[in-house]
Amino acid sequence: MQKRKLGKTGLEVSPVGFGGWAIGGPFRLDGLPDGWGEVDDAESIRAIGRALELGVDFFDTADAYGTGHGEEILGRALRGRRHEAVIATKFGFTYDARSRSVFTKADVSPEYIRSACEASLRRLGTDYIDLYQIHPGDIPYEQFDSVIDALEGLRDEGWIRAYGWSTDNAKKAEPFARRSSCAAIQHPFNVLVGHSDMVRVCERYGMSSINNAPLAMGLLSGKFGRTSVLPPDDVRGSSHEWVTYFKNGKPLPEYLDALEAIRAILTSGGRSLVQGALAWIWGQSRVTIPIPGLKTVAQVEEAAGAMRFGPLTPRQMTEIEEIRKSRLGLPT
Repeated sequence: MQKRKLGKTGLEVSPVGFGGWAIGGPFRLDGLPDGWGEVDDAESIRAIGRALELGVDFFDTADAYGTGHGEEILGRALRGRRHEAVIATKFGFTYDARSRSVFTKADVSPEYIRSACEASLRRLGTDYIDLYQIHPGDIPYEQFDSVIDALEGLRDEGWIRAYGWSTDNAKKAEPFARRSSCAAIQHPFNVLVGHSDMVRVCERYGMSSINNAPLAMGLLSGKFGRTSVLPPDDVRGSSHEWVTYFKNGKPLPEYLDALEAIRAILTSGGRSLVQGALAWIWGQSRVTIPIPGLKTVAQVEEAAGAMRFGPLTPRQMTEIEEIRKSRLGLPT
C-alpha cells in the first residue's frame, strides 16, 4: 500500500501505525489500572525496530502511558534512527511519575502545554515532535483559542511540526478544526463500533483520522472466547466505565457474536483476523490510519503484513455493512 498523508502537513506515513499505549507498562488512572500489565522493555524495543524494517514508520504514544515510560522506551528504540520515524505523542492529563499515577484532571493551559512538550522532547530524545496531540477528549470551547495559540507557537518555534486532538466528540472536533490548522483527530474506530461521523469530519477539513482501538482492545485478534478472563492489572480487567468491549475482564458476548458474523469476510483472501480488521478501516476512507496496540515482534509482523493485502473491496465493505445493520444493529 502507498503511504498516507498526515493531514495537510506534507508528511507521509505508513498506512498502519504502531500504537504505543501497551509498552508504557503498568500505571493507574484515578486509582484504577490503566496499563496492559507487565511489559518486556527489551521486546518493545525489538518490536519498534522490526516495525521500521517492515515499513511501519508512524509511532503513537503519550506522556501518560506509564507516566513517561512509553516515551522513554520509544526514544531508546529510535536512537540513531529518529530520521526514519514520524512520532506522535499526547499531553494534557496530569500525573505523578514516582507513583505511576495519572489523573483525569486535565491541564491545557499554555504554560502547561509548553512544559509538557519540553518534558516529552527530553524523554523521546529528540528536538521536535511530528504530531503533538491534546489527550483529554473534552476541553471547554472557551479554551480553544488559548490551546490553538499555544500549539501554533510551538510549531512556529520548531518544537512540533503539527498538532491534533484525541477525542471521540465530533461536535467539538469540527469547530476546533474550523478555527485551527489541526492536522489529525485520533478517535476509536473499528468494525464493531463504527464512529464514521468523525471520519467524515476529518475528510471535510483535510485532517487524518488516526484510529485507536482498531482491534477493539484485542477482541478483533480472535484470541478471546467466552471463557476468557483478563487479570485485574490489565486495563481490560478494570472497572473503567469507558472500557467498551470487556466487563470485569470478560469479553462481552454481543461483541463476540458480532465478530463471528463477519469473521469469514474479514479473513477472506488469506488475511488473518487482525489484517481483515485493518483492511475494513482502510476501506472506509483514504484518510484513515489505524494504530493497533503493539508490543511484540510477532504482533508487529502480523499488523505490517496487512499492508500486502490493502483494503477490503467495495463489495466486501457493503456485505459487512449489511450484516452490521440488519443482523447486529451496530452503529455506522
